Amino acid sequence: MSELESLRRALAQAVEKAEGAAELARLLADYQARLDEAARTEAEALTRARDAEAARRAAEKQADRQITQLAKQLAEQRYQTAVAEWKLAKLQGNRWIKIGEAVQAKKPGSVARSLRAAAPNAGKAPKRTDFPVEKPALQPPAAETKAPPVEPDPRAPLFSTPLTEYFAVPKGPLTRPYMTVAAIVDRRTEALLRYEWRQVTNFGPDNWATMLDTYRPSMLFVESLHAGPRQGNGGRWLDSMAGKDRALRDLVEACKKRGIKTVFWHSGGSLGKAVPVAELFDLVLATTEQRAREWRAALRHDRVLVLPHSVQPRVHNTFRAEGGRTGGVATLGTAEGGDPLPAQGDDRTSYDDFLTAVRKVEVVVAGPDASDREIAEIEACGTPVVATGAAELAADPQERDRRAHLAWRATVPVTARLEPVFSAVGLPDVRNTQVVTALVSVRDQMELDQAVTQIIGQRRRPDQLVVVAEGVDAEVVEKTARRAVEAREEGYNKGVLPELVVRSTAMSTRGAALAHALLLADGDYVAVIDPRDLYGEHYLADSLRRFAEVETEIVGKAAFYAHAAGATLLRQPDAEFRFLPELGGGTIVSRRSVLVDLGIADLSEEWDETLMRQCRSGGIRVYSGDRFSYVCVRARAEGRLFGSARLEGYVPAGPLALI
Repeated sequence: MSELESLRRALAQAVEKAEGAAELARLLADYQARLDEAARTEAEALTRARDAEAARRAAEKQADRQITQLAKQLAEQRYQTAVAEWKLAKLQGNRWIKIGEAVQAKKPGSVARSLRAAAPNAGKAPKRTDFPVEKPALQPPAAETKAPPVEPDPRAPLFSTPLTEYFAVPKGPLTRPYMTVAAIVDRRTEALLRYEWRQVTNFGPDNWATMLDTYRPSMLFVESLHAGPRQGNGGRWLDSMAGKDRALRDLVEACKKRGIKTVFWHSGGSLGKAVPVAELFDLVLATTEQRAREWRAALRHDRVLVLPHSVQPRVHNTFRAEGGRTGGVATLGTAEGGDPLPAQGDDRTSYDDFLTAVRKVEVVVAGPDASDREIAEIEACGTPVVATGAAELAADPQERDRRAHLAWRATVPVTARLEPVFSAVGLPDVRNTQVVTALVSVRDQMELDQAVTQIIGQRRRPDQLVVVAEGVDAEVVEKTARRAVEAREEGYNKGVLPELVVRSTAMSTRGAALAHALLLADGDYVAVIDPRDLYGEHYLADSLRRFAEVETEIVGKAAFYAHAAGATLLRQPDAEFRFLPELGGGTIVSRRSVLVDLGIADLSEEWDETLMRQCRSGGIRVYSGDRFSYVCVRARAEGRLFGSARLEGYVPAGPLALI
């Protein structure tokens, strides 16, 4: 009897899974049908656009003919004018006219001189060939006046075309726009620091005094330079760094007389050779604590700090290169097994090309001579660096992406590491510290427990927590939060409770509750937390770092894992690292002022779709980051979760996402 009962239960579970699979298949088929219809509509629109383009080119062809005719007429007029001018010059040089002028002046003695005087040469008569037809260059006309029809493409769109952008070294903004720093650094360090302050590098030994008068810097920052393709300031300071002239010494002395702080960073090379230069400066920076101890012993003072090699989020980030990753393995240093990366050794390829190249390959193999600085910069660009096993890793996209994300997370931006430098030299460090408010709407004690536990468990916890609770008292919310804090065993959030703002009120929809919570928020940024979903401990820290990488108003995830009806899906796997207004509502982290202006619609589940439509119509920049540290959890399958989704299997989503 027990075996029969076990068989019945197994059959019931199999039927339940089959029903779930059938529901998934039905939803996917329905979504595919809607994609086909959208593809046909898009094809018709593209056909009309191409017809319009053909008509435009035909009009340009007609205009080109008219311009050509006008250009011919202009050339003829120029020719006739030149002929008239030549005839006039010829006539003015005629001797008999001069004799007449002398006789008219009643000076016979000048007649002989007029006859003896050489007549000016008017030159040869102009020719039409000297005046070619000139007209502005136009695009060649299209071969056809009717554009061919566009074939429908039933595949889901990978990204929103109008907002697609690719990596390029940006121009701003600056972290400390109030501060001007005169810098003598190489090209790599120039890229590292250019967004930390107003950086001046276009000066040399011959014009540094003019630079000081013009820009009035607050600090002089000098790096231990070396000759080579990446030497900074046009290589004009290399002789001074080697002690061959007094230009650098005079510059430092002039800075001290003006009250300008002077800092020397020994980023690499021989310590002994750099000591004569470092002695001139107020503060010396080393890359490691071991190096700092050596510098203190060499200089016999304690004005030495550590500035480790770091990355610049505005330059070293996961923003993809044009065309995405093309596959393959690259090498760094003396490693073998792939094509060498550009800008190594004496290669004069620009640093910008290096930054693009590391975004193209799947994996980089680092040799034993590869510097930690270069490895960190490559990993910050989303490319894993290994010593062995590159081919196997490149052939496993899921493991490659996981290791790339962990390596990106381990890199450290330079912004916060400069704070001790400013403190040591007595300069203010005023910047956005990213005060964050978490917004949560809960409907019962279970949702409250899950939301608070995950928020308190964040490595970078929010500074304020606004909870709109339906059916839960404010005192219960506060007790739950305190219990979650006390339960933390790790040191990073133990005993730390964010500012709590609680409203116990009935709301018609989750969107209305979030809109009410938004009005109570005080942070510079707001993070929407869905109590039904799962959040990894690095979720908020990873999301906030995206604001330092790209110029955007809202950050979230268009690509994420979802778990419904026992199945795990990866939604829009190609939607990472793009400007794409298709984010999931539970992943939205926004500048508060932007979200206040847009508002949150009074809807239960579709409020995020409405918000994204507002962003598209209003031109709000929305950035989709990585797919990790978040899982959308639903009790049953929802059609909108299957947009460009890929079935990962009937497995738990946590091990895939919460890394």
